[in-house]
Amino acid sequence: MSTLYKFLKINNHQIFRFFVSGVIASIFNFISYRALYLIYKNLLFASISGYCLGILVSFIFAKLWVFKNISTQPLVKSFSLFCLIYFLGGIEMSLVIVFLNRLIENYKIAWFFGALIGSLNNYLGSKYLSFKK
Repeated sequence: MSTLYKFLKINNHQIFRFFVSGVIASIFNFISYRALYLIYKNLLFASISGYCLGILVSFIFAKLWVFKNISTQPLVKSFSLFCLIYFLGGIEMSLVIVFLNRLIENYKIAWFFGALIGSLNNYLGSKYLSFKK
């Protein structure tokens, strides 16, 4: 059995919850991203602002539902690590968005791929740093 398969089998419920909460946070992210892009026509500003709103929604879901408050870390430390992880994920996401948008000139598709890369960073970082047991 491969290492990836074992990881997915052991963490399937948590990954599903992370996915669902991520979809909800991404909806908040995308709505604000799209609105700000349409208003200001500034892709970087819109992507960073949308991402910040998504972070707030994500932390609440991660703490209470995805990782079920299993962390033994103080809330301030957990939130600080969470913000750092998501900040790095936000940089990754924004860079992918800007780069892809320049290549394909479609800010919606660029956002989707940026969100995918950021999500992978965020799950692994949250699991092993912010909400570790």
